[in-house]
Amino acid sequence: MLFSTAAFAVFMTVTFLAYWLLPHKYRWIFILMANAWFYISYDVRYLAVILVTMLASYICAILIEKQDVAKKKKIIMTTGVVVTLSLLLVFKYLNFALYTVAKVLNRLSIPMQETTLRLIMPVGISFYTFMAVGYIIDVYKGKTQAVRHFGKYAIFVSFFPNISSGPIERAGHFIPQIDKEKTFDYDSVVYGARLLLLGLIKKIVIADMMTKYVDEVFNKVPQHHGICFAWATLLYTFQIYCDFSGYSDMAIGVARMLGFDLLTNFRQPYLSSSIKEFWGRWHISLSTWFRDYVYIPLGGNRCSKTRRDLNLLITFLCSGLWHGASWTFVLWGGIHGICQIIENRIKEATGLTREKEKALTKPVKILLTLLTFCIVSYAWMFFRANSISEAFYIVRSMFTDLLKTTLAIILLIIFDLFNERKDMLMQLSRLKAPLKWVIYIVSAIVVIALKVNNQFAQEFIYFKF
Repeated sequence: MLFSTAAFAVFMTVTFLAYWLLPHKYRWIFILMANAWFYISYDVRYLAVILVTMLASYICAILIEKQDVAKKKKIIMTTGVVVTLSLLLVFKYLNFALYTVAKVLNRLSIPMQETTLRLIMPVGISFYTFMAVGYIIDVYKGKTQAVRHFGKYAIFVSFFPNISSGPIERAGHFIPQIDKEKTFDYDSVVYGARLLLLGLIKKIVIADMMTKYVDEVFNKVPQHHGICFAWATLLYTFQIYCDFSGYSDMAIGVARMLGFDLLTNFRQPYLSSSIKEFWGRWHISLSTWFRDYVYIPLGGNRCSKTRRDLNLLITFLCSGLWHGASWTFVLWGGIHGICQIIENRIKEATGLTREKEKALTKPVKILLTLLTFCIVSYAWMFFRANSISEAFYIVRSMFTDLLKTTLAIILLIIFDLFNERKDMLMQLSRLKAPLKWVIYIVSAIVVIALKVNNQFAQEFIYFKF
């Protein structure tokens, strides 16, 4: 049930009215029922998977809290995390793993047939799995208490506004809100409705409008060339932002209308002046999740610079893989990781502290912001590409065509600037014969090569008038 459909409008209207008309003590039951209805509207078979995730993490957290021996606590925590993650690994990554193994063995001349299992990936599994894993680890670390009420814990895992695409909530932030008695707040509800409207505008008016062109280019790669890829990548940069931040706005808005506060997920990411800052503004709930549950446990920055760089790269590679079971996503994550490592090294070499960074002049900040935007946009091309081979084809085509076009424009400008002072063709006739004929032959070869490459004749524009 998508937020932008009439079905959701009806569902939300009924949910909103019933929720605020019910006494507080019954609201948790109603929200749990609404969550279940919303989720099975996609496919009733998904319900079994999310129930297993709930039960595994719920039981594990209680067992951790009851255990006094640290070693046993760690064993229970590890078991719970492995069991909870195993569902995600099976449904999202098993086919990818089988495909990769088959490819590697075939390259090594070991015959193996590529096998694809008919698995349906449950909606939101990447998001609610991370919430459940984070909950287990937080209970283990004593950051939050284990929830004894299964129904209320189930609300946390399955809350319908954010189950499909986040934000990835933390138990310590969300669960206390379930028991907190809420009174109808007109201003808060109106603000939530405005967020919902803003999200719909981002999604329908901007993101969906760009989809047709972006899909046309990326789904028919051999039929397009460099400039098309550059333009499609730029459009995709804004498409994915408006699509995802639009969803987050809608999720936060819907939750606000029901008296719940969800974590902020976006803060103008394309205004970032560094890759590190970008990840402090883009999909914030995921960035902080990987920071707390992957980067810091690996050692974070409390180690040598080389180990810190490795920790960063591993974290970003995992982040890339989380986004999708494809090497394009891994490469996308790797690009961001490498760029952030380079940023850190440059800052250390130049002595650029946070204070000095804040004191940079406005023109410098603008240049850094443009550079960051270009890097982020370039990386999105790998994110959107359907395969690694297509991604590299796009890169070759994009840079070849852009280089040729840029060089041609520069040569034209230089020619016009000199031609304004002196007739360049007359000047050409004064050159010595060998040099003159070299220019003639090279020009002819370039024209013929480009003509052959274009394959068909282009009509002159003014023939139409």
